[in-house]
Amino acid sequence: MNQPSPPVILLAAGQSRRMGRDKRLLPIAGEALVRRSARLYLDLGLELLVVGRKGEAAPDSALAQALAGLPLRLLENPDPLTEQGTSACIGIAALTDISQGALLALADQPWLQAADITALIAAHRPHRITIPRHLGQRGNPVLLSPAALAALRDNGLPPRAYLDAHPDRIDWLDVDHKRYTDDLDTPDDLARWQGAATD
Repeated sequence: MNQPSPPVILLAAGQSRRMGRDKRLLPIAGEALVRRSARLYLDLGLELLVVGRKGEAAPDSALAQALAGLPLRLLENPDPLTEQGTSACIGIAALTDISQGALLALADQPWLQAADITALIAAHRPHRITIPRHLGQRGNPVLLSPAALAALRDNGLPPRAYLDAHPDRIDWLDVDHKRYTDDLDTPDDLARWQGAATD
């Protein structure tokens, strides 16, 4: 049986308030963080939709330039004050095929590796939702089922509300590492990444 190839919605509309600068554009191993995140999924042959801020689908935006040349669809979240849920809804509404589910991913997880994504997809059961977890802490990306995507699209619910309302539909992938749960939110997180990269 072939492993499914779910499309990926990469959420990249955050304001980076805790970082104090646009973390999507931070140089990580020689490229912008958001480009590194996008390539992680594209290199696995997965369809990719990136949801940025209002006006960032324009070719001259900093986000579009950071992603230039990559085979992806760049969408816009027009409301700068909304949370990730709105960006997720925009991405879900833009999906053309939900038959294999979809991955909801973040643009600020440089520790993630290709093997982590393939492990999550391999663990996924049809008609279920698969979420990684480390020591009780929920991680990302989240692999949503076709049924969940249809419900979210039809009702306009943010994914978090749907997941909280349907815990019985979730399979947890428990792991012994922090790559699914670590992200870059603050200058301390960036320093930790830089320290690990030089070890």
